[in-house]
Amino acid sequence: MNNISSEFIIDFRPGGYFHYNMQSPDGNQMWGKFVYQEIVAFEKIVWVNSFSDEVGNMVRSSFSDLIPLEILNAVTFSENNGTTTMTLCSGPINATDDERSFFEGMFESME
Repeated sequence: MNNISSEFIIDFRPGGYFHYNMQSPDGNQMWGKFVYQEIVAFEKIVWVNSFSDEVGNMVRSSFSDLIPLEILNAVTFSENNGTTTMTLCSGPINATDDERSFFEGMFESME
């Protein structure tokens, strides 16, 4: 079992944000931030995700310079015969070719 602690602030509305921190047992901290673009109840949530510092400024990932600074994410929800399906689509924003290639190379680990 991982003993990872976390803290967060959430303002769940278009233009709002989710600012979070995760800390491993050895004290390593990682901050991130979602900025919500669109929220349609029972249909979709769209946000831009990035790594951040403790006050919410966008920063590069501490473990790879090839992770894009910003990633656009869209979750859609659909219902079919009483079963809800959630679909996530993500893609880098203004990424270099190397960053885009690195991002696409992570797909298999996310399945």
